[in-house]
Amino acid sequence: MNDALRNLIDMIEAAHNERMIKSALKSFANTYGFERFAYLQTEGAEVRAFNSYPEEWQDIYLGNQYSRIDPVVTEAKRRMEMFSWTANDWPARGTSELRRFRDQAIEHGIRSGLTIPVEGSFGSTMMLTFASSRQTADGSKLRDAQKAIQAVLAIHYRLKIIAATTIVAPKRLLSPREAMCLMWAARGKSAPETAMLTGINPRTVQHYLDKAREKLEAATVPQLVAIAKDHGLV
Repeated sequence: MNDALRNLIDMIEAAHNERMIKSALKSFANTYGFERFAYLQTEGAEVRAFNSYPEEWQDIYLGNQYSRIDPVVTEAKRRMEMFSWTANDWPARGTSELRRFRDQAIEHGIRSGLTIPVEGSFGSTMMLTFASSRQTADGSKLRDAQKAIQAVLAIHYRLKIIAATTIVAPKRLLSPREAMCLMWAARGKSAPETAMLTGINPRTVQHYLDKAREKLEAATVPQLVAIAKDHGLV
């Protein structure tokens, strides 16, 4: 099993695009009796997903913001260690949102699985799930916790590297001063602090940050920094 996880990590780190990462994860999942995989990163209310689930289920999941109530996500954040799960343990009675989630998950072939959660930076959580349509999934072969965590981290950083090489649309290109102010914001500096460091008027610094937010379609400076990091701009 160590060799299988090691090979998965190697394939992920050698991937040039998301398709190659998805192919490696699909192959690994199928080899060990799972039909689907899902990589999920949560940071506050923000959710980023990379998976092989049916598109219809992805739309339902994201559209209903099911990460708020998903028992797997909740358990992953609570335990922060690898665990197996089954939809049989989720509420099956009543008319609650959780009941609806359970029914829809089963309908789309997600009934059991194994999840590997990893704590990320700034309060984020990353988790890799292998899912099956069977009532219970055998995760006994996936019990090398250290290698499993390495696989999650490899996916996380490889996706960031691939995103950083993605061409940014011309309208999103920042001016040199916008980029400079953004760099200081990414280092935790406020507009007045950036003004002192650069010699620019504080109101002008704020103007540059506002223009950068507009270009990258960010509502706040923290979101601006996050988007910029995803695109390799900082």
